[in-house]
Amino acid sequence: MSVDLQVIETAVLRIFAERQVPVGGYLTLEALRAEWPQTQLRRSDLTQGVRSLVFDGELELDEESEGPVLILTPRGHSRQLGGKAAEAPRSLWSLLAPPKKPAAPAATLRRKPAVAENDSSYGRRKTDVF
Repeated sequence: MSVDLQVIETAVLRIFAERQVPVGGYLTLEALRAEWPQTQLRRSDLTQGVRSLVFDGELELDEESEGPVLILTPRGHSRQLGGKAAEAPRSLWSLLAPPKKPAAPAATLRRKPAVAENDSSYGRRKTDVF
């Protein structure tokens, strides 16, 4: 069974939230592994989720300390609070291109009648005699 990556990432970040890890705070990889069975996801999902969160910049991996630790970044913290963080731009062009204007409402696209409504010939056909 394949689990959506966003579900896995949310489960990892939920462990950080339950432990009340602040921005810049850390959680050891061993502590994360110990709490992972409570998520009822596969052990391999933990690896996949951590890799993705580190790649997205929501967690940082520090291997210099006594053991590997995962540090919660501001981006990861904002995702905990309000869902998915804003995605990084895909290209330089998306930064340089002006934002698209919203589409005009349909009412402004309607054609105006050729004759004004208060004109006496309004609504008459050319074949009408009087």
